Amino acid sequence: ATTTNSNNDNNNNGGPNKISIIKATKVSTPPTTIEINNIEVHFPFRPYDVQHDYMKSVLTALQNSQHALLESPTGTGKTLCLLCSALAWQRQEKGRIAQRQNNDDPSMLPSQQQKLQSNLNNADDDDDVAPPPTTNKPPIIIYASRTHSQLSQVVGELRNTRYRPRHAVLGSREHTCIHPKVNPLVAKGKSNSSNNDADQLKSSTEVNNGCNKLQKGRKCLYRNNLEDKSGKGEC
Repeated sequence: ATTTNSNNDNNNNGGPNKISIIKATKVSTPPTTIEINNIEVHFPFRPYDVQHDYMKSVLTALQNSQHALLESPTGTGKTLCLLCSALAWQRQEKGRIAQRQNNDDPSMLPSQQQKLQSNLNNADDDDDVAPPPTTNKPPIIIYASRTHSQLSQVVGELRNTRYRPRHAVLGSREHTCIHPKVNPLVAKGKSNSSNNDADQLKSSTEVNNGCNKLQKGRKCLYRNNLEDKSGKGEC
């Protein structure tokens, strides 16, 4: 965005009025931490009201083990809100599990156990929040999308946050098979095909059938190497 300011006085040489152009600088807020439903959520910037409401809905559903169908207009940062709120909830749940395990540790002093139990009880006093699960397994977040390119965008948004969870992007053989006979375009490192590559383009069915055929006869060098390195005969 730009703003123009005109000078009504002629210059000394009698020339035309001068026009000065001032470029507006983009104003952004620094990363911040906000508390929603008694959970600290790290956000790359100060969230707008619509983003705060979205994250509150996500956390409410997670804390109460409910399904949620949420929608928001395009450009409101749904992906970023969903990532930050879900990962903040996951971090808190991991903390609960660690506290519960430490509370059961006989090596801890009675005063330490009492303090941990008091913290858990205080966190459970909120009527809008369901009691924590009794399992000792931390929750796993599965982010599903219709296309593989959309998952790549999600990973890009994740890098803009403070959260660094262990994650993996799963795809079909059409995207991950690197055998030159089964999937020649991917083997060449081409994600998009051109007219010159039309004869090498394989459908999903052809890739799946070709992959299964090679695996049954243990004729896929890449799969065999993977099994040998993992020390397993089967995956």
